[in-house]
Amino acid sequence: MSEILAREAAGDRIEIFSLLPPNDARFHAELARVQAPVTYIDRPLKTSDLWECFHAAAAVGLTSALARNFAELAAAAPEDAVRAINLAVALQHRNIRHMHVHFASGATSVARLASAITGIPYSFTAHAVDIFHDSVSSEDLRIKLDQAHHAVTISHFNLRYLRRRFPASTARLHLVRNGLNLDRFPYRDPRPLGTTVRVAAVGRLVEKKGFQHLLPAAAELLDGGFRLDLRIAGTGVLADELEATIERLGLGDHVRLIGAQTQDEIQELLDSSDIFVAPCVIGADGNADGMPTVLLEAMAAGVPCISTAVTGIPEVVRNGSTGILARPANSHFLARAIQKMSSPGTDRISMTRNARALIEQDFDVRRQAELLRSLALAERKVA
Repeated sequence: MSEILAREAAGDRIEIFSLLPPNDARFHAELARVQAPVTYIDRPLKTSDLWECFHAAAAVGLTSALARNFAELAAAAPEDAVRAINLAVALQHRNIRHMHVHFASGATSVARLASAITGIPYSFTAHAVDIFHDSVSSEDLRIKLDQAHHAVTISHFNLRYLRRRFPASTARLHLVRNGLNLDRFPYRDPRPLGTTVRVAAVGRLVEKKGFQHLLPAAAELLDGGFRLDLRIAGTGVLADELEATIERLGLGDHVRLIGAQTQDEIQELLDSSDIFVAPCVIGADGNADGMPTVLLEAMAAGVPCISTAVTGIPEVVRNGSTGILARPANSHFLARAIQKMSSPGTDRISMTRNARALIEQDFDVRRQAELLRSLALAERKVA
């Protein structure tokens, strides 16, 4: 969303094509600022829908293009193939010269096929689950990299990983980091610590976020006399398991799962916290966080941050300089990191000022949006 707003502010005309209707009842105020129209691309629910899809394609002159690409469409997942045709129809008679997709998953599959039908080039941003998860098909990802005008990814770690894995298909792969609208995250120096250290964590309650290791860390600290108030925001499949762990470890007076929060509520949580923790791990299915956006937001806002040495996170949380890095999947090291960040001997202000400077240098959404824009413009110059 920040990327779209930055591109619109720079004068670009954006249209949004969504494969799924929204399923989040919470309204984020930033959405009201987006001017881009949104078109929802239908999926077929019955055979007649499929036939209507072909009729619509014929009506806008795509019959020959469908015939040329029939083998590709037939080899694709049925929903992807039909959505690609519907997207191609939606793109006709619109002055759209480039498609960009986030995540090298189903949405990029649809864009790749729609590009083959219409001739409109596509690009995509590779994040994490679309790279590292065991379910990712190497051949599918290679084809997407080969056929895209260009691709981008969000960290040097990802860039090196993809270049090692696909040496012949990544000549047009670039680093473009996640961007933040820094106006939304004004910096302030961390406040002096009180008698109780307020710790925040935010993310889906899933394995790769590592909250299952944060709870024993909290128990270890409390057993040692450390006064702690931990709030974890988010929902997910591990909610019941985490609640059971809180009860089993006797953490109920000190740890709360506060559920889903709006962007404004997350900002309030960060503003009221002394430490932010992102205890990320690599999941049993290979899934890992690429670069948690809320970690960048906390660093931008001046909250002292602790995270783990997973994927690209050490590129931003530089141990002892912009935050503290702990060993992943180790509650004892997380406890030690929280204790160290709370120690009078730790220069929390220098860390947070260094963190803000790094975020301003590498994650300003205006700069990242301009990088994306320049890549698309380069495509138009050679077209």
